[in-house]
Amino acid sequence: MRLRNQRGVGLVEIMVAVVIVSIGFLAAASMQVQGMRFSQGAYFRSQAYFMASEIIDRMRNNTRAVTLNLYANKQTGSGLTNPDCNNNNCDFTEMVDQDLRDWSASLYNFDGVNNFTPALPSAGGIEARGTIELIQQNEYRVTLFWAENINGDTEEQSLSVNFATEEFQAN
Repeated sequence: MRLRNQRGVGLVEIMVAVVIVSIGFLAAASMQVQGMRFSQGAYFRSQAYFMASEIIDRMRNNTRAVTLNLYANKQTGSGLTNPDCNNNNCDFTEMVDQDLRDWSASLYNFDGVNNFTPALPSAGGIEARGTIELIQQNEYRVTLFWAENINGDTEEQSLSVNFATEEFQAN
């Protein structure tokens, strides 16, 4: 009896090809998800850097308050009052309060605006916030904290920027 030559593709070959192609698609999807996560993390870091730069610029404009350490150990918050320095003539101490409230407005919805999106996310009991710490005379550390989802877990991330001032003469 003579054996006939096999024609066409067998079921086993098709299944092996499907498995190999599926693994390739899963690997590509995983790389896409990781790329999106890293991109989102980079976005949050840039937002944090912009927020740190904003308060540092405000501090540079209020040198008297910086010299007197009025920005020392301050933090963003949702309950800060508005001294309304845009419409009122404020002194340097009131400008500190205005600067902190304006800085906090990137994280908290003071005006009850619909569709408010904070610059940095809060999640899983981690509150997005900014702090100003006096390290030593004329040297500050501005730190921003936020929540980020990493491999299914919510973790606190932070970015710190040090700010050194020149010796100012308090008037």
